[in-house]
Amino acid sequence: MTTNAKPAGFTLIEILVALAIAALLLLIGMPSFTTFLRNSEIRSTAESIVNGLRTAAAEAANRNAPEGVTFTINGGGGTGWTGWAITYKDEDGATQTIQSYVKKEGGANTQLALAPGGKTDVTFTGLGRVKNQGTANDHLQQIEIASIVSGEARSLRIIIDDPNPPAAGKPRGLRMCDPDPALAALVPPDPRAC
Repeated sequence: MTTNAKPAGFTLIEILVALAIAALLLLIGMPSFTTFLRNSEIRSTAESIVNGLRTAAAEAANRNAPEGVTFTINGGGGTGWTGWAITYKDEDGATQTIQSYVKKEGGANTQLALAPGGKTDVTFTGLGRVKNQGTANDHLQQIEIASIVSGEARSLRIIIDDPNPPAAGKPRGLRMCDPDPALAALVPPDPRAC
């Protein structure tokens, strides 16, 4: 007995059409996906730094250490930064590390711009406030996080100690914001803007 049933499966033409469609979708979606990855790295790095700064301020208040608790960006700014650390000096004068973060954990493709230039640390007093060592620009006040890969990734800014306090209605103290001038120009004001 003979049957005229078609064998199960796909033809070569059907497989090639499916592969062409998949390649086209991948080609269209790849730039958006890489931008998403860069923005995620920037956001992850910014959140880790803000959390580190908040931890340093809280530890300073908890420990009430005479010399305070210091948050330091390791390796300086630019692409050479390697992470951050929170330290304090114990009763014997030895530096003790409370917490640290390594750049590879979240933002391997990020770079930092530190302001004022050359400053890599900020110390918090026993009240959890920024310790001024005598001059206006003696500690880290602002960090800008950007991607080292060119593209459409958006940078973020962390303001630690603002030398020019914001206008009424804007948050004061430690905050993360978007430095995009278009956000600052919106009416009503966008809360994400610096």
